Amino acid sequence: MPRDPSEREYLPHSSGCFLCGEENRSGVRARFFVEGNEVLGRVILPPHLNGYKNVAHGGVVSALLDETMGWAATVFGKKHPLYVTGELTVKFLSPAPVGEEIEVRSRLLEDAGRLSYCEGEIRCGGKVCARAKGKFVPMSPEGTAEVIPYLRFEGCRRFRAIFDAYRGGK
Repeated sequence: MPRDPSEREYLPHSSGCFLCGEENRSGVRARFFVEGNEVLGRVILPPHLNGYKNVAHGGVVSALLDETMGWAATVFGKKHPLYVTGELTVKFLSPAPVGEEIEVRSRLLEDAGRLSYCEGEIRCGGKVCARAKGKFVPMSPEGTAEVIPYLRFEGCRRFRAIFDAYRGGK
C-alpha cells in the first residue's frame, strides 16, 4: 500500500540532471522516492521527449530505468554511498506514452560486494512498457566526494544524514 505522499522519503536530486534536474528545462524533472524495498518515480513525460508522435524515446525510457536501478543499488546496497552503471539491458514491451503518467520502479536483487544487480520496469495504465536488468559498481570515494556537493536533499531526511556523514569522513 503506498504511503501518504507527504511522508515519502525522496531521493537526492540536482539542478541540472536530465532526469531529476528541476532547473533543466529540456529534461524530465522527475523526483524519485523509496517505497518499501523499491525506488519509484511517477512522471508525465513532456512531448519534446518523444521518439515518434506520442511515444517516449527509448533512450529516455532506458535512462529512467537506469536512474532508478542505480538508486536502488545505492539505497539498499550494503556499504557504498553511490553506484554507477556497469551494464544495462532493456526490453521494450510496448510503447511508453508522452503526456500520460508512467510509473518506473526498481529494486536491488543482490549486493555481491563489487557488483550490485538490480531490475526495474516502467508501467502505464497497468501495462508493462519496458523491463530492465543492470549491474552497478560502486563509485570511487573521490567521485562520490565530487558528486555530493551537487546534490539537493529536500525531502531526504535519511539520505541527507548518510551523505553528510560520508562527506565528514572524507
